[in-house]
This record gives sequence, C-alpha cells and structure tokens, in this order.
Amino acid sequence: MKTRNGDDIMGKIHLEGADNARDLGGLKTTEGAVIREKKLIRSNRLSKLTQNDMNLLSNEYHLHKILDLRTPMEVEQEADLEIPEASYMNIPFFMESMVGVSREKETKKQMLHMQEFPDMPDIYIMMIQNKFCNQQITKAVREVMTTENGSVLWHCTEGKDRCGLLSAIILFLLDVSEEDVMEDYLKTNKAAIRRVEKIRKKLHVAGFHQEKIEKLEGYFVAKEEFLNAALKTMKEDHGSINQFIKNGLHISMKEKQQFKDKILE
Repeated sequence: MKTRNGDDIMGKIHLEGADNARDLGGLKTTEGAVIREKKLIRSNRLSKLTQNDMNLLSNEYHLHKILDLRTPMEVEQEADLEIPEASYMNIPFFMESMVGVSREKETKKQMLHMQEFPDMPDIYIMMIQNKFCNQQITKAVREVMTTENGSVLWHCTEGKDRCGLLSAIILFLLDVSEEDVMEDYLKTNKAAIRRVEKIRKKLHVAGFHQEKIEKLEGYFVAKEEFLNAALKTMKEDHGSINQFIKNGLHISMKEKQQFKDKILE
C-alpha cells in the first residue's frame, strides 16, 4: 500500500487521526504461512480518530477489541474515542511512578528539564524483567490470542515501545523471523518523521546539546538497539525467545499452536 508521502508500507491503515496504524496481515512466517488480514492491528493513540476512521475500523476491519497499553494517567488526559461494537481494556505496561517512561503531558515537560532520564534500551529490558510489566504483557498477549470474530487492536501513545514490544511477541508466537519482526518494528519511523523533525528543531532552538537531543529523540523513534535489548534479555534470561514465551509469559506450546491455527493461512 502507498502512504501519503509515496512510501510503501505493507499493511498501512490510512486513518486521519492515527498515523501509525497498520494491519499485521500478510506477514509470512518462517514456515511459509501467512498472517490473515484484518485480525491483528497495531496503532498509536486513538483519541483523535475521525468519524470516517471509526467507520473504517468498524465496517472494514470488524474491530472487536481494543487494548490500551498506556498508564491510567495518560488515558485520563487523552482517552480513546469509543468505537461501536469494540470492547475496551486498559492494560498499562508501566506503573505511573516510572517517570520518563510513559508519555503523560507533565512528564513531557519534565523531560526537557531532567538531567538524567532512562535510556531506551533499559526501558525495554525493564519490560522483560520487571514483574509488574511482565504480568501486564502476559495479560495483553492472552487478550490478543483469545480474540474471536473480527480484529483486535493494541496501542500505546506513539505506537512504538509498548505497542512495539507486544507486536514483536505476537509475531514471535506466530513464528515470524527476527529479521521480519525488526522490519515491522522500524516501520514506525515512517510515521514519526515529521513529529521528530519538529521536536528536534524545538530542542535545538531551546539550546540543548546534540547529545541530549539525540537521547530525547529516542523517546519518539524506533531503533534496532531498543528492541534488540529486549530480545537479548529474553535469550540471556530464558535461553531463547520461545522459552521466554513459555516460561516468562506462561504461554504453553499447545496455546501457541492453537493461536497459529486461528491466525495463519
């Protein structure tokens, strides 16, 4: 499919109010199977959807379930719009005390004045190792796996970190290769280009050093090193990504196969 700027992004869903929405349908597994279309959707925030967007998600994608991975504070400040026939669940991947991780408006302001804030690779490692994060990821994965009749959509604010990690885990459950999982993860940058340029200019005008600009920029772009930090942690702590899914998320191989049978063709 073609984006408005002419770039090819497989699965791109053209929503007026969410520029980082895409259907994972069409991606191939290492076994040669293909993910069914209009089943698995990843996105950024849904607070600015237009009526046309909601009609598209309802009528064409038969949206059945929405998983909001943001903190309760983020939800309160910018709630999702209700989509007819779609149930809504808030499954925050972070606790609100994790300053600098989520995208609350106050946190954004604080970030500009903080001398130290978390490195993005550390945030990804935390999502794999922290008990609360792990429990929430497990809950979200199971909600995706048990969705029937229509599609399930999951999102955070930018559709990059929390959404990106959940997307990667779902794709690994379906046996998509690491290379293709990374390629999907980095597609977020196509949508983020304009936003990142604006942020970069503002920070430059404000007098920030290049090193800090690049570090802050990491909160809005996807980089291989971020997702690789999570994958390396899965492998080091559990032996492999599959073992992380089995022992870390407590998803059995039988459940994995049932999910594959439902989603692949």
